[in-house]
Amino acid sequence: MLLQTKEKLEDLIVKLLAERPILTATQVRQEIKEKNKKYSLQAVYKELRKLQNNGVVSKIKQKYGLRLPWALDFVSLADIISQTYIDSPRIASILPERNKKEIWHFNNLLKMNNFWSHILLILIQQSEKKILLGWNPHPWFHLAQTKQEEQYIKSLGLAKGKLYLIVGGSTYLDRWAEKFFDKKIVEYSFGRSACGTECSPHYINVIDDYVLTVKIDKKTARIIDDLYKNTTSADDIDIASIMDVFHGKINASIWLEKNSKKAQQISGRFSRFFGVKF
Repeated sequence: MLLQTKEKLEDLIVKLLAERPILTATQVRQEIKEKNKKYSLQAVYKELRKLQNNGVVSKIKQKYGLRLPWALDFVSLADIISQTYIDSPRIASILPERNKKEIWHFNNLLKMNNFWSHILLILIQQSEKKILLGWNPHPWFHLAQTKQEEQYIKSLGLAKGKLYLIVGGSTYLDRWAEKFFDKKIVEYSFGRSACGTECSPHYINVIDDYVLTVKIDKKTARIIDDLYKNTTSADDIDIASIMDVFHGKINASIWLEKNSKKAQQISGRFSRFFGVKF
């Protein structure tokens, strides 16, 4: 458990990043050293990787900060986290300017998913409309990181956001994710598309003028698709295969662009689909 009475290195790192976001591992070690706590750089890297794998920390290039979904769910640190992370212009500065794009590459689905939700929370926090549109061929992240996805939906609600989600599939596993959707926060549809083949196989989100596209290599996308098609009940779930996919090495990327024309085109399709003007 983080932030115990007897502080461990992970506790020191979380407290430090709550106060000072966007630090390198070397800076983390130096700050902790100034508190008369001596740890090797190797030990700091090890704890940062552990916190990243547990969805507590997000890594942007060579710098680290707390994941917003986790931060918003951590009530005991709500005040300091909101001041440091939610309203911080330093965090919003990673967002691209108009007609520009940022691209992040990943070799692991779980790390990509952590960063994906982190970026979406940054976008929804700085949005006035608080409307998030989403197209997902399959909601595999609910299968891979159930607790973190519950946390993400809760965080979206705390940020006063509303998600309109279209899931391309309608299989047993696709609909299994439905149990995690808070209907006050998420309006959703299965097995139908507002985008046609233009959206598949990529995952797409739109918030205001921002368009976020998640691209997964064809082999991994095919494995996920086969997993969803071949699982018709809880008895069919192959845990070993699931772990191989989500912990294996893949080629994926997140593309974030500020493109009002593209955002309006996608929003228009969602408006016609849901019957709501966005």
